[in-house]
Amino acid sequence: MKKENIYLVSRSEDYMQPVELTRAKLKGWVRIVFWGLRLYIVAMIVLVAIGFARGQV
Repeated sequence: MKKENIYLVSRSEDYMQPVELTRAKLKGWVRIVFWGLRLYIVAMIVLVAIGFARGQV
């Protein structure tokens, strides 16, 4: 799936100039924290699924 560029239009006096918005690059410990958060979410979903399967909430 190809991502389309998103543009923000900046109004400056009497002309409008498009500015391209790009996604920020995650580096170092920020990337590790985000991966840890993803793993935590997956673990919680698995535990909730096990709880519902056993009839406990």
